[in-house]
Amino acid sequence: MKLVAFLIIAVSMCVGVIGAVTAYLPPLSLADSSLVGLTLNAPAGNASTDPRAPRPIARKGDTLTAELLATLRAANVQRVKVKEFSLARWPEWWLFVLGCAGLAGGAALVRSMRAKALAAASSTHGPRPSGAAAKLGPAELLDAMRADLDTLRGKLHATPGQRDRLAAIVADIGHMQQTHVEAFLNARPQLTARLGLGGYARLMDAFAVAERAINRAWSAAADEVEAEALACIDRAAVLLAEARARV
Repeated sequence: MKLVAFLIIAVSMCVGVIGAVTAYLPPLSLADSSLVGLTLNAPAGNASTDPRAPRPIARKGDTLTAELLATLRAANVQRVKVKEFSLARWPEWWLFVLGCAGLAGGAALVRSMRAKALAAASSTHGPRPSGAAAKLGPAELLDAMRADLDTLRGKLHATPGQRDRLAAIVADIGHMQQTHVEAFLNARPQLTARLGLGGYARLMDAFAVAERAINRAWSAAADEVEAEALACIDRAAVLLAEARARV
């Protein structure tokens, strides 16, 4: 079905382009009243009998007159390129409209398929964390992780004892790992349905580095290396913001 949708989009684009390029190419079969006074935007016709040395009947910038139109028609010129646009001089307008309609239909079909895939992924049974984190979408989970880190940093500034600060890092990050981080990792089906495999890969490039920084902050705090833990928390916050921008 996806192949059909993209085929519709490709064909519609070709049809629309064909219609668009004729917008400034009125056919000389139109009445003189529709063409006289228009300015040529390209040479028209060939007055030379030598194919090696073509000589246009009319040059770019010439104004169409009844006499010039008669000469061009006698030379079997079918269309001329002009500078002015008019819907009345555009017989192929329906091709352009048809192409636009096909593009809109194909895009709507792709969105519908993605929505169905997202709904199916959301209803897929599998290991999901319980609690409030399970109800959040991927973007909300990234926002929640950044909020967790901001809250933790505020708590650390207000905590005078180093042991208490380290204990807070271990407890808060450990809780975040078991809730928001786990929920985000379990959201792979929703993310691939929404972003495609390429978009999911770009997102996870940033998130994987952020997750390593989060894990490193927990390990450093457990090993009582406070400076490293704080640096990792700051780095994780920046990387989570980058991941959020890619959702």
